[in-house]
Amino acid sequence: MVSRWACDRCGFVAWTRDRSEMADVTGSHLLAHHSDALSKSDFRVSWDCPYCATAKTAYDTDGAVAEFKTHLHEHVVDRIAGGTHVADLVGWDGVVRVDAPAAGDEADPLRTHFHGAAGLAVAVTPTPERLVRALDGALDAWPRRTVIVSTGEYDFEATPDVDFEGRNAEIVELDPRLSPDEVGETVSRILDANHEPGERVSLEVSVFHQIVAAFDVERAVAFVRMLAARLGDAGGVLQLYVDADADRNVATVLNFLDETIDLTVAVDDGRFVRRP
Repeated sequence: MVSRWACDRCGFVAWTRDRSEMADVTGSHLLAHHSDALSKSDFRVSWDCPYCATAKTAYDTDGAVAEFKTHLHEHVVDRIAGGTHVADLVGWDGVVRVDAPAAGDEADPLRTHFHGAAGLAVAVTPTPERLVRALDGALDAWPRRTVIVSTGEYDFEATPDVDFEGRNAEIVELDPRLSPDEVGETVSRILDANHEPGERVSLEVSVFHQIVAAFDVERAVAFVRMLAARLGDAGGVLQLYVDADADRNVATVLNFLDETIDLTVAVDDGRFVRRP
């Protein structure tokens, strides 16, 4: 679970694993809103708080800015919520776009954040060893049931220290030549066979770029929409790991999915940030 703060002036939301890290987030964000409250003249820097009558003047610019950020943070510290989850923002029922390359280190904190809070975790990934390492390293306990759907052969020798016997996990290998419909049917069957009523579901799709590259835009859009509708029946969160700058066609598909995607999140220096 993480701490969450939402700006009441814009749609910015941030999550941090350590509540103390939020001071830097709130201070920097509020300073951007109130940059006109900071001025420099006569070799000195001054700030006037927009929330109260506090005002300070100093010669040390960096020190003054840091003090102003800390002061701004103190005005919103009581609005920082603890024990939250990113999926709470969509009620654990929706589609989350994660702006991070699926095979990069940047995505792993969010990947484990979602799966660690679910009863059933299903991941469609071309790099199953990476996912296993991420889950094993970050979670004290895996989900009740984990199904890793791999588009490549899993090399158990790559993770000899991971005790699968102590975890309710299964690895399903897919033929990479399967169509989006066939991949979607496989995931649907997995949900039927493994989901328990009232249980949170975390569905990761880290093959979005491969689907867009292998099929036309229309079929890629239909795949995501059908998968979202199928997951909606069970109740859970679908995560799409994407790097829109890497492929123009990916950006095009995402534009068509604008109304399907409920939340866009990025990882910024280990913190999770909502993007408009």
